[in-house]
Amino acid sequence: MDINHLDIQITCMATAIYAEANTQSNEAKYGVGYLILNRVKNGNFGKDICEVVYKNGQFEGVHAIVTNKHSYPSKLDMINTKLLALKVYTHKVINPVGKSLYFHDDSISSMPWGKRTTKIDNLIFY
Repeated sequence: MDINHLDIQITCMATAIYAEANTQSNEAKYGVGYLILNRVKNGNFGKDICEVVYKNGQFEGVHAIVTNKHSYPSKLDMINTKLLALKVYTHKVINPVGKSLYFHDDSISSMPWGKRTTKIDNLIFY
């Protein structure tokens, strides 16, 4: 993988982490990042990080940024989130969500994705 492709993939992951978990702890942010990697490994959500993140109907926070319903992160926020995403991508931090493929905010009632595996801050992972 060349450096430009890696930068694009990390930017996609960072955008999703920021959009979905910006107000959460780093552990929750790591959880979103690992969930993305789990989806890539699963193969049913896309063949790479960007396909997973931008797949229709997934990551509503990213969709809100793309459609200008949510503001794009500042340059500093994006740099910090990309550094966090790179730690996930290179497995420099512990995976707090195991093999989870789904998550939602705890303000939403239970979803039909199976048994809850982990709750971190306001995010519930399945």
